[in-house]
Amino acid sequence: MKAVRFMDKFDDLLNPIAVKELRQAVKGRVIVSALTLFLLIQLSILLLTLSFGDRRTIEPASLYAGRGIFQILQNILLGACILLVPLYAGLRLAAERSDSNVDLLFISTLRPRCIIAGKLQASVVLILLIFSACAPFMTFTYLLRGLDIPSIVLVLALDFLVVLLSTQGAIFLGTVPANIVLKLLLGLVGFGFLTILFSGTMEFSQELLRFGLGSHLDSVEFWLVAGAVAITLVAVIGLLFTWSVAIVSPPSSNRALPVRLYLLSFWLVTGGLAGLLAYYFRVPIPLYFWEWANLTLLCAQLLVVINEREQWGLRVRRTIPRRGWLRGPLFLLYSGSAGGVLFTVLLLVLTLALPRFTLEYWSDFFFSSSSRFLRDFDHRNALTLMLIALYTVDYCMLAVWLRNVLLGRIQAAYTWVLVLLLLGLGSALPWPLLFLFQNEELRMGRTNPWWQLSNPFSTIYTCVMESSGDKTVFRDMCPLFLGVLGLMLLLGCLPWMARQVRRFRPPEKESHPTASAGSYAPGAISPGA
Repeated sequence: MKAVRFMDKFDDLLNPIAVKELRQAVKGRVIVSALTLFLLIQLSILLLTLSFGDRRTIEPASLYAGRGIFQILQNILLGACILLVPLYAGLRLAAERSDSNVDLLFISTLRPRCIIAGKLQASVVLILLIFSACAPFMTFTYLLRGLDIPSIVLVLALDFLVVLLSTQGAIFLGTVPANIVLKLLLGLVGFGFLTILFSGTMEFSQELLRFGLGSHLDSVEFWLVAGAVAITLVAVIGLLFTWSVAIVSPPSSNRALPVRLYLLSFWLVTGGLAGLLAYYFRVPIPLYFWEWANLTLLCAQLLVVINEREQWGLRVRRTIPRRGWLRGPLFLLYSGSAGGVLFTVLLLVLTLALPRFTLEYWSDFFFSSSSRFLRDFDHRNALTLMLIALYTVDYCMLAVWLRNVLLGRIQAAYTWVLVLLLLGLGSALPWPLLFLFQNEELRMGRTNPWWQLSNPFSTIYTCVMESSGDKTVFRDMCPLFLGVLGLMLLLGCLPWMARQVRRFRPPEKESHPTASAGSYAPGAISPGA
């Protein structure tokens, strides 16, 4: 009886979406056929290699035969998993999100987190099935020499995390509500990322096998790097999961709160890892990777938050605390365009400032007296990141200001379209102006760089790659000018922000007490009516 009760309780804990997905996968013949095909292909590769391998007795036996066969089997495993499983999960979710085929799970009482978690859990089971069919053959290559068991286990763990990342990315693309044309475009973009991820993982794993993972398991440096890579991959998977839940959530909910909380945690955890690695290895490269990754993420975040709501419904307002000192921090985390802009700009400033302060304060620790190249690279890297952040803030805030002052008919959800139009206009407009007013200088290649100030691509290239003559003054003054412009645009949007701050308060308390369960409100229909 106890076993039956335990199974009943365990059955209640299972995700219903995962159960539904796995039942449909088992009923079809695709999964069974794919597993059988994997077994036949790998068995054929091993038999052909053992049967028709080099048997000449003049030459010594190959010490790397197992590594070569392992890489062939890894290509098959990773290629199949990174293509089939994300395609299966992403297409099913995209079909269920379409207007013509709305699945019942989106009108059920299931929470959005449960929906996305069920899709991911079903995909994990499919990944484990494919790995269980391929891993024994890959482990058998240990007997053919050239690699060891720890190397096989670590490479398989890396492949599993990469496939899980690609699957969660496909689920995220499947949650995006769009028409068929945009979904096809997103599918092409996703396929391109999967191709890059597959080739990069294969190159990285081959280098790891040549490096000899098994002989470095007792090294602290190895576990620091391996742990940082694993934590980063898991953090990115969690970020995509949070985004997917936010997209599936109803618009009336406070769906930005978990996204911004996770983004803040992601920023802190990855920053701590980058600082630990940079301190231990005495090189600033981890800090550079952290800067670029978080700056790209925050720029995309800023392009998204300017499209959010400007007022809150009763469902969200009921969760707003009545104490003013609590509403201030929560204003930055709750759904809302003004709070999202302030939150993102604050993180952008910290992302640029903290690594600069660290590298400047401990410059002798990271840069030796002979590392002139590293110092020059650090300066160019900081200038590039600053210009990218400034241009993102300027164009986004200019679009918000124009929409609120001159283009009031444009809905807030389409502010990103205005940003792209302004960016295209700012990038293309300097060229006809140069042709009209500085034709001779344009033909000779001696144009004044200030004419290209609205073009971020040309300006960044001029500031970073060219530093002679008047270009030096332009390089020094350009960040100052863009920073002052961004500050003026933020000040111009203060009325827009102030309106949202005034609206960010809980609803007024009801003047009449709530009727009890056994009483009737005035004017209510009695049971006998």
